[in-house]
Formats: sequence, structure tokens, C-alpha cells
Amino acid sequence: MKHSALAIMSALAISIALPAIARQYVPERGDFTFRTQVLQSCDENDDQWCHADSILLFITDAMGQTEVRTVWAEPLDTAEWNGFGEILEEDINFDGYPDLQVCNGPVNMFGNFTYTAFLWDQKTHRFLKEEVEGYDEINSPEIYPAEKHIVGIWRLDNDVDINTYEWDNGKLKLINSEHVNYNELAE
Repeated sequence: MKHSALAIMSALAISIALPAIARQYVPERGDFTFRTQVLQSCDENDDQWCHADSILLFITDAMGQTEVRTVWAEPLDTAEWNGFGEILEEDINFDGYPDLQVCNGPVNMFGNFTYTAFLWDQKTHRFLKEEVEGYDEINSPEIYPAEKHIVGIWRLDNDVDINTYEWDNGKLKLINSEHVNYNELAE
């Protein structure tokens, strides 16, 4: 009887302490896991033709608390196109912490993938709610940490546009734009 009373008191103490621990929990960047789910819409006259409608992004911390965000998707048939919802964790604002990029899908048959990005905020230990303004307009972004640049590449047939961005007071700024012929790049 004495042991069962101690066990009940211990269990009660643990159940009271857990909410306090959860309130004191300050997540670190590495505590988070992510997953996505692509939502589709089908044509009301042809249920065989479905396209990506939006992407749900699930952000879960080490305590199991999940935040769900909705991200836009290119309205393409997901049976024929891929990349929707792919998650990249890279430091896009060069502050030393990986940020999130969620693939919206390809723009055309040459790829030209776009991404919605969310920055990690070390002060609040959370991802900012707001998407990075204009990031989803950069095609196939490549991150160059040494130069602190983001380079976007747009291709249509033999036309290639290479756009270079940098951060200026917390906003992305286009600093260089080149138009080249793909055949010349391949040589």
C-alpha cells in the first residue's frame, strides 16, 4: 500500500511538472522536423485531371507541437510533374541558421522551380510567420554563402536569365541580371 501511494504521488508530481516543462521549453533550430502534403483539385467535369492546389507545411518541434502553414503550388498535374512540397533547409539569409524553402513546383518543362521561404528567427526561436517577400519569384534559387548571394536561373528554350540577389536591410534586392544563350553556356 505504501509503495502504491508513493507511485501515485510520483505520477501526480510528473503530470503537474510536464505542463511547466512545456511552458519553459525554448526550441532550438535543430529541434524541428518538417513534412509536407500536396493538396489537389480535380476538374468537376473530368475527375482524371487533377492539379496541385496548395501545399500544407507541417512544422513540428521536439515537444511534438505542430504548426501547419499553407503554401501555394504551381497548378500542374502532379502525376506528370514533380518537386511539389520538397523541403530544403539552407541558410538563405546568411545568419548562421538554416531557413526553410518549400518547393512550389516547376514553372515549365525546363524546371524553373520556385520556392516559398520562411526565415528562422533566433530571437523568438521560431520560423517567421511571413514568407520571404519576393523569394517565390526567384527561379531555381542557388545559395552562395561565401558571396552572400542567391542566384536564380530561368530557362526557356535557348534563352537563359541569370539573376543575382543579396540581402539589403532584411529584403532581397536584385543586384545583377544577365541574359545568355543556353547553347553558348553549353560550349
